[in-house]
Amino acid sequence: MSVADREVDTTILQRVSLDIGNDWRSLGRQLRLSDAELDAVQFDFRDSGQRETAYQMLRCWHEQFGSDAKLEVLARALVDIKRPHVALKLQDAPPQQ
Repeated sequence: MSVADREVDTTILQRVSLDIGNDWRSLGRQLRLSDAELDAVQFDFRDSGQRETAYQMLRCWHEQFGSDAKLEVLARALVDIKRPHVALKLQDAPPQQ
């Protein structure tokens, strides 16, 4: 299976959440989540730290877009928000068994 066809898994979501930092909202917008959805994630996880908030935003995207939540879409969004180094790390992520 090519990188373009791979769906994201929890390992990938965790990896991105470790590296995305303050850009989690920008990434969420690039992934077509609404500001209301991003606000809800921020409110629900306000005491959990930035990393957990980023992870929960990515989970929201994954759940909302289902089989369209592909690795290629995530990588393109990361490049679009000027985080290409994070996108490059995803290419080396082994598929979840």
